[in-house]
Amino acid sequence: MSADAARTDTVRVASRTRGRPPGPPRDPAVRREELLDAAERVVARDGAGVTIAQVAAEAGYARTAVYAVFPDLPALVDALAERHMERVTAAADTILAQPLPGQRLLRALVQLMCDFVDGNPNLHHLLMQRMQSDDPPPAARPFFTRSAEWATAVFDALLRAVDADPAPARVWATATVGAILMSAEDWGRDPGRRPDEFVDRLTAFLWPALESAGAGRFTGPLIVPAATLTAVAPDR
Repeated sequence: MSADAARTDTVRVASRTRGRPPGPPRDPAVRREELLDAAERVVARDGAGVTIAQVAAEAGYARTAVYAVFPDLPALVDALAERHMERVTAAADTILAQPLPGQRLLRALVQLMCDFVDGNPNLHHLLMQRMQSDDPPPAARPFFTRSAEWATAVFDALLRAVDADPAPARVWATATVGAILMSAEDWGRDPGRRPDEFVDRLTAFLWPALESAGAGRFTGPLIVPAATLTAVAPDR
C-alpha cells in the first residue's frame, strides 16, 4: 500500500470513530438525559465554568449532537435548573404533606435546600448565576427564579390557609429563598460548620414573619394547587 493510500485510510478510520459509534439513532429523550448527566459530572469535577465541548467529550458525543439538543450553554443550564427544581419540589411536596406544625415544616424545607447546596456546591453556583450569559435577571438566575416561583405558591397557600392576606407571598418567598440559598453557600465554606445548628438559626431568622401572619397556628398538610403555581409565576 502506498503512503498516500495509508494516510487516506487513517483519515477514514478517524472520521468513523469521532463521536458515538455508528448504529441506530439515539432516542432524543435518552440523549438529553445523557447530556445532562455528563454536564453534572463535568461541573462536579471541574467547577462551574463548563463548556459545550466538555459536555460533548464527557458524554461521548460530537459537539453537533449536543447543539441539536441544547442550542447554547444557557439552554443546557436552564435544563439542569429545571431538572433539579423538579427533584427539590417533589421532596418538598412530600414534606408539606406531613401533619407537622408550621415551624417544623419550615425547618424541614430549610434543611432540604441547605442539603442541596451543600451536596452540590459547583452545580449550585452554576445554576444560581450563569457563567457565560449576558441575559439580565431573572433569566441569568434560573434555579433561584424557579425556586422563588415555587415558594411563592407555597406562601400563598399558607397565608390563605390561616386567613391572612396573601399579598406578601412573593416578597416573602424571594427573600426566603435568597436567604436560604446564599446563606447555605456561605456556610458551606466554613470547615467547622455544624449543620443542625445552622439550620436551626436560619429557621429562627425566617420564622417570625410567618408567625406574625398566623402560621404559628397552622398544622400540615399544606397542599399547593397546581393552578397556583402557574398563576404566581412572573410574566415571560
